[in-house]
Amino acid sequence: MRGMGDTTAYLRRGIREIICLALFFFTFLACEYLFDVRMAEFVPSSEVVIYESIVVGASVIGFFVRPFLYYRLPQTIDATSDITGVLLVSALLLMITAVRFEVVIAGGLVACCALGYCGSTAHANLARRFAQTPCLARAAALSYAMGVLVQVINHMVMPVGIPQQAVLVVCAIGRWRCSTVPDAPSCATSPTPTLNPVLPGFR
Repeated sequence: MRGMGDTTAYLRRGIREIICLALFFFTFLACEYLFDVRMAEFVPSSEVVIYESIVVGASVIGFFVRPFLYYRLPQTIDATSDITGVLLVSALLLMITAVRFEVVIAGGLVACCALGYCGSTAHANLARRFAQTPCLARAAALSYAMGVLVQVINHMVMPVGIPQQAVLVVCAIGRWRCSTVPDAPSCATSPTPTLNPVLPGFR
């Protein structure tokens, strides 16, 4: 019972990072679904998967850009994170309102690149928060389960169209804003700064 109590305490103290990663999972899944729906309005269903693969593959760029900036140009992380959040929300709105095939493609590419950056940040923050604790895998699994659950609820409860798209945009904004809160120390250490300092620009 004590082990279960320790696990609960660890997870409670790292709830912000868990929620941030869950929001990333949901936003990524919902963005992919939105892109498929919009592309189906312009091309045959057999071609949607081709364009989806290209757009989703673009997220790899964001995943690599974030660690490069963090280690090579850490002073740019804060500004880059803010710009990425604005680009993500703008790209989602662009996909929602687009009336041309090329605009949907452009919005999807920008959104997935931004999501790759956000995902890299969310995974890094979760890993640091639960470093040297036995709960890292459980925290990641909980985040994934929460993200998928929100996706299921969004599709089952919210009407198709604008309501579902509004949930996506709101969650994207929430994912961006929750990353602006200063980092907390690892759950396994004392909050004393000398034991586990907050790394500059870790957002």
